[in-house]
Amino acid sequence: MPDEVEKAVKAAKKVTGVPLGIHAHNDAGLAVANTLLAVKAGVTHVQGTINGYGERTGNANLCSIIPSLKLKMKIDCISDEQLVKLTEISHYVSELANQAPAPYAPYVGASAFSHKAGYHMDGMQ
Repeated sequence: MPDEVEKAVKAAKKVTGVPLGIHAHNDAGLAVANTLLAVKAGVTHVQGTINGYGERTGNANLCSIIPSLKLKMKIDCISDEQLVKLTEISHYVSELANQAPAPYAPYVGASAFSHKAGYHMDGMQ
């Protein structure tokens, strides 16, 4: 659980001076949240996979983590030029894995920034 990850990172930081990292699996659907909270608590090394592909239910999805770190948490982890290529990379990896790109994926999905109806459409107009 995210609060437990945050507590664990803070406790580890108290007893060691080495840089800490996180490698989260998505068994409970919390890999991205756990990773972001770990970074907030002091982790400096993040492991994940493009599109979250991995064994069982997958790994922490770098296509959600990277833009969240850069845009929401203001951590300059990649250049703007690299960030612009993230959707292309996501779709390329999907193709290699013989998977259809997830249209509702955060940041990189085709529907991530679309507005179809209701208040959102009213605001766009």
